[in-house]
Amino acid sequence: MYDPQKLHPISYVTSLINVIKNNFIVIIIFLFNIKDFKYDDFYSYLWPGIMTLIFLITFFYNIFKVYNTRYWIENNHFILTTGVLNKERKELNISRIQSVDTTEGFVNQIVGGVELIIKTPSDGIELSTISKKQSKLIESEIKNIQQELNATHQAEVNVDSEKDENEDNESLKNVPTKSIFKMSFKQLLFMAMTSGAIGITLITLSPIVGSFSDIIPWEKLGGELSYVLKSTFFIIIAIVVVVLIMSYIIGTCLAFIRYYGYKVTQQGHQLKIQYGLFTKKNVTVPTNRLQGVLEHQSYLRRLFGYTSIHFYITSDVVTSAETSDVNGRIMILPFIKRQQAYEVIQSLVPEMRFNTAHTGMPLRGFHRHFLIPSLILIIASFIGWYFWSTWSFVIAGLLIILLIIRAILYVRYSGYYLENEEIVIQKASLLNMKRFYFKLNKVIGMEIRQHPLLERKHLANFKFIIAKGFENKKIGLKYTDVSKVNEFKEWYMRGDTHE
Repeated sequence: MYDPQKLHPISYVTSLINVIKNNFIVIIIFLFNIKDFKYDDFYSYLWPGIMTLIFLITFFYNIFKVYNTRYWIENNHFILTTGVLNKERKELNISRIQSVDTTEGFVNQIVGGVELIIKTPSDGIELSTISKKQSKLIESEIKNIQQELNATHQAEVNVDSEKDENEDNESLKNVPTKSIFKMSFKQLLFMAMTSGAIGITLITLSPIVGSFSDIIPWEKLGGELSYVLKSTFFIIIAIVVVVLIMSYIIGTCLAFIRYYGYKVTQQGHQLKIQYGLFTKKNVTVPTNRLQGVLEHQSYLRRLFGYTSIHFYITSDVVTSAETSDVNGRIMILPFIKRQQAYEVIQSLVPEMRFNTAHTGMPLRGFHRHFLIPSLILIIASFIGWYFWSTWSFVIAGLLIILLIIRAILYVRYSGYYLENEEIVIQKASLLNMKRFYFKLNKVIGMEIRQHPLLERKHLANFKFIIAKGFENKKIGLKYTDVSKVNEFKEWYMRGDTHE
């Protein structure tokens, strides 16, 4: 590890796969239009030639980049050099490294390679493909060096911030690994079936469907179906039903494959998360970097008593491996009974109490959730009626009904609870319920907004700001009683305790 190392040879294959993936839509369109290709026309070769040239340039650029990439350890730094025309050199101080994550794609599982992501509080390094043996050696060597640095500087540590930094570097060699959560096959299947599979599939397939829109013989298909069903209306209904059913089935399969074998283990202050069938991921979560806890519960899962738990942490780094759902937000428990979930996170975060929020928002703010959007929709429906059809009124009416339902849910189920140094904010939306838990010492800012109309009704909007990854997360509620907002402001400004 102290001599420059090359990437795994499979990196060349993954480079080709990435180039194909980035140009997938263009390739598909070209293949389906090849039947109209005029072989005797010179200009017919122009567009395919340009696309082929771009493809080859991109491919060989990635090949040379992989060939020139080197990594090694030197003077307590992890060093990476890469580049084609301009050489780039990145150095990470090993004492600052907080996690080493790996991702195994389907091809990597066959050849024994992994993608390695090394994270620090402000930066990170991603190695596209190295061998499993190399990844284990790197992780082991980093831990050994951190242990030595920790022992060397332990006597010099005098302030809390330095202590926190050294906690990241403590050795995990002799710390036993404890199993926290393992998803059973039954749980996984149930989770996949209640995971919003239709939305997942439509988002995944919509670009592909759009590229095929000019190829599919809609008129011929409509003619054949109308011969059977004798009605355009029933054709539309049948197509919608089939698309929704297929989307649900495909989306369920995608969720099942993605979270297959999900398990969480704890080793010291670090959580190790492993999941995936074709793409195996290993994610490290430093719990001492925890900023807040989120419970995300859809109404469908609420009927069965299930929920999911996410952690907000600092010092994440954006990588192409997508180890977290969103930057700084990491799913810890994807599908678990709510009571069991709080037993688990209470043991992981014993300093927090996870109180129940007092629900119910002021009724005088109810109409403000839908009044202005409804007026805009009504105006748009008149424009649609003039240029299109009276169906625009039906669509606008349905959207307004959804806005009113969302307002009812928000006013009825949103709420908060403040006790000592901890606050919980519960926020209800049209599809799910979110509960945010965080402590006063994690709040880095507060926003309060109030225009004259809200001031007259003694209402205000507030947001607390906590760290999330290398960005911020704003958590708050709309149309809250101004006396409560002032109480939250006093809590934030002075650090007073409240019962």
